[in-house]
Amino acid sequence: MMNKLVLALRAERSDVEIHKHSAFQIVFTEDNRFQTTLENKIYPDIFGFVIKPQVSHSCKCDNSSLIILNIEPYSLLGKLIAAKLGNSDTLIFNDKESFQTFSNDIENRFSFSNNNQDFYGIDKRVQQSIEYINKNFKFGNVSSQHIAKQVFLSPSRLSALFKNQIGCSISKYLLWTRLRYAIFLILTDADNTLTSIALESGFYDSSQMTKYMYQMFGISPSRLKQKSELIQFLNLESHLFLHP
Repeated sequence: MMNKLVLALRAERSDVEIHKHSAFQIVFTEDNRFQTTLENKIYPDIFGFVIKPQVSHSCKCDNSSLIILNIEPYSLLGKLIAAKLGNSDTLIFNDKESFQTFSNDIENRFSFSNNNQDFYGIDKRVQQSIEYINKNFKFGNVSSQHIAKQVFLSPSRLSALFKNQIGCSISKYLLWTRLRYAIFLILTDADNTLTSIALESGFYDSSQMTKYMYQMFGISPSRLKQKSELIQFLNLESHLFLHP
């Protein structure tokens, strides 16, 4: 369930223009070091970085293959990363070992949190809500109020229960589910139009999809489609991080 709140991509030798977004981001190289600019400061020859939301950044990586992890800041994983960063907006990794130490620490903390959550059990109604979202997110009329009716709870009660156990709101989980699916289609179905992808993913139209995708990840659907030959969607259902 937590991996639904992570968007993982592999970018092959493709520079990234300056932008910012509302997700946490972890970036690291699979092969050659690269250069990034964070809040107008240049960091040459690095292995990777972590940034908080709304930090402007760009990457010069025409000779590198990068793994990019976008993480919902209000998810349980996002809160662990926020705690790790503390007052810092950015964290730079100059070598593979420093990134590995960071990754292992976050993964251990996340596994510990998950094990405790599994021990006490996720409320059945939260599970049913997630199952309902996963089956029905393509329908534009799905809402928090509608989901609450399906599990026989008031919207306020389900909202509090869901946020306590999953870390983010129902509406944010629904949005991530739709965006992940839309991005998957953009990157894997070259003949599909953006309008068709938006409707198939549960958005009202392509304008709404563009608004949320740019807000969350700092890239428009049209720009992502242009780069689809250089970007690959990664499924992290069985892994939290990809270890280089």
